[in-house]
Amino acid sequence: MNIARQHISIEASDGRQLSARWWPGTQAAERSVVFVPALAAPQEYLNFFAAFLAKQGWGVLTFDYRSVGGSRDGASDSKVTLDDWANLDLPAAVAEAKRLANPKFLAAIAHSIGGQLIGQSPIRHDVHGALLLSSQRGIPKLYKGMGRIRIEYAYAVFPLLIGLLGRLPVSSYTFPTECSGRAVNQWIKWGRSGVFTEITGANIEPRFAEFTRPLTAVTIHDDELYAPAAAVEALTRVYRNADVRRELIRPQDYEMERIDHFGFFHRHASRKLWETAEGWLRDLETRAGR
Repeated sequence: MNIARQHISIEASDGRQLSARWWPGTQAAERSVVFVPALAAPQEYLNFFAAFLAKQGWGVLTFDYRSVGGSRDGASDSKVTLDDWANLDLPAAVAEAKRLANPKFLAAIAHSIGGQLIGQSPIRHDVHGALLLSSQRGIPKLYKGMGRIRIEYAYAVFPLLIGLLGRLPVSSYTFPTECSGRAVNQWIKWGRSGVFTEITGANIEPRFAEFTRPLTAVTIHDDELYAPAAAVEALTRVYRNADVRRELIRPQDYEMERIDHFGFFHRHASRKLWETAEGWLRDLETRAGR
């Protein structure tokens, strides 16, 4: 049964409105998920996998970070940091899922930078498990070949563009959508320094050790440019007190030519792949004892 998607607005604790979508799966009160998306990636790319999960009974919530997609707000977006995403936007999304469904089991599905945000966000105490898909650290030495060139280019050029223009222009050489320049610069600082810090410079890596729930970290074999295995493993290690399991996705195992960084969520992605991922969510639920 197809579940109708609802367009909703979430209010963060500072009053900021965030664009969101809610799929009220038939078992939402038993199990629901909140997606934590990639950097500068509007939530629409998550729609097809979200709809699949809802069809399996899950309550599903997606949202746009402030300064991204439907949560853009003009001049105020220039002040947005990753601290705002972690400490204001993520808690608002989780609170909304609880308000809508009050599920017995609530998981986070994090893609890319989403896995970096969960461990430092207050939601590390609120979700019962996390599925990290191509979530990685952005430390250049963890990348090889074109992946290393790509990340070194971004770290060198993006701050210059932001400094000159006050924002990162949308292009095929930057990001395909708008995003706060301060957030991008903070992301670059995390990669260059190899340490997760607040915008003030305070080290926040100890927060990740407070996540003690089950976590499944997924590496996509052909995602060498954005999330190679070494970068995924480096992030996984920061969650040192979590109940960690590791999974590897190979495109050929799912009759797909490529998956890369975003192909998992494509409308033509293998249904076998999505069924496997739903099984990982069920496994998280079992491990959490919910």
